[in-house]
Amino acid sequence: MTEQERPKPFSSDKNKLIITKIIVIYSGFFLLLKISAIFQGGWVAANLLVALPIVLLGLLGYYFLKTNSTNWVYALGSIVAISAMRYYEQDLTVWIHNFVS
Repeated sequence: MTEQERPKPFSSDKNKLIITKIIVIYSGFFLLLKISAIFQGGWVAANLLVALPIVLLGLLGYYFLKTNSTNWVYALGSIVAISAMRYYEQDLTVWIHNFVS
């Protein structure tokens, strides 16, 4: 019996494409979430500035999808950046509001 070699998960272009699509969709959802928070009485400048890095990552991902050139540095870097932004979101929003006001 011969064993079939399974492809490594981090070498597949399909996985990079899926992760990039998830990042683009999530960044669009996050922007809608922040706009909704603003309409419900949240701080405008603070919410928009907190959403800015994630929206920029989403736009960069959209560019990568359109040019069909995804890479792991973008995918993994975006995951780390989005996770950090979500973890520190409340503290960052208050800090930005106090800094701007």
